[in-house]
Amino acid sequence: MCADTYINIDMKRIFLLLLVVSQVQASQLIQQFKSSAFNGNGYSNYELSLESMAYNRNATNIATAEANAQAAAAAASNTPAAQFMSNLQARIFSQVAANVTNQLFSSTGNTQGSFTLPGGALVNWYTTGGNATLSIYDPGTNTSTQIQIPISSLLSTGTGGG
Repeated sequence: MCADTYINIDMKRIFLLLLVVSQVQASQLIQQFKSSAFNGNGYSNYELSLESMAYNRNATNIATAEANAQAAAAAASNTPAAQFMSNLQARIFSQVAANVTNQLFSSTGNTQGSFTLPGGALVNWYTTGGNATLSIYDPGTNTSTQIQIPISSLLSTGTGGG
């Protein structure tokens, strides 16, 4: 009985082994690349990402170059000679504006005048009947600004005081 039991158990094992072996299937090994640059799947996405990286790198280089150029221009305009010229020009324009103001409010001065600023801007002024008109034409923007000043009402005839 013992021998029959062992044979019976061995037969069961052989049967199970045959059953398992018959269900196992093998396939051929195929080498595949993970990179889409080599296998062709998703190659357009690969190209788009390369193009995007190149564009971003180029945009960064351009922005850096522009920032460097602006820094160089700022450094060049910050020299003592450039500061002196800027201050001198501001003082001259201030004096011209003061002279025009004095002429507008003077009862004995000129009643009209004009001059041209650097860049082509034209300044005209004239007084008529207690009013002063100041007009500034900017050819760069093709705009004109006109200011009407009622000087007769601004000039007081009183003794002043406070």
